Amino acid sequence: MQKYSLSVTNNSNSFGNICVFQTLPNQPENMASLVWFSKPAHPGTTVEFDWNTDYSFIWSHEGELAPGATFNASQTIDAGPSDITKNSIGFTKESGTYRFVETNRTTKAGRLGIYTDQTVPHGEASVGIGMSGSGAFAVSATPNYNFTFLPHPKYWVALGNYEKGEVLDIESLTNTAEITFEPDVYSMKAVLENDNVWEIKK
Repeated sequence: MQKYSLSVTNNSNSFGNICVFQTLPNQPENMASLVWFSKPAHPGTTVEFDWNTDYSFIWSHEGELAPGATFNASQTIDAGPSDITKNSIGFTKESGTYRFVETNRTTKAGRLGIYTDQTVPHGEASVGIGMSGSGAFAVSATPNYNFTFLPHPKYWVALGNYEKGEVLDIESLTNTAEITFEPDVYSMKAVLENDNVWEIKK
């Protein structure tokens, strides 16, 4: 599995957490982007992030995904978008709590599907997908529904007071920068200059 890395230098005058998050093309309004990675950085210091594209199914007891809420995964199951035997999973409530179960439902190759059944109440839990061991996207669960994720993420970086797993309000974020990995490029650098402008480079 291909490894990616991102080096982020904080040359601003502010202490904060360097946040890395993802967005999806045509991302539905009810699908939340989570703080994927977060590390504190003093002015003049550099933090390193690295990851692979191993995907997973995740769920949390946090049902209302309002900005600022925290998604803590209660279960993580390996997923494979290109493998139709590993790209679908069921979600059910048994004995007062939730779990992933096998499903006979199928999802198109290149996508990930989570199928809830009639036992899952509306808005009491949330389901989503993770990458490289950390949650990336989540949506409030509803009964008898097929949640489909198209894993083709864009990567972003920001400086602020962000904690891993925090639900982001993408529309209200300021001073973010997209990190684009061109073909055959797997390592990038981001520098937040003292005028609070991001410089992205190889």
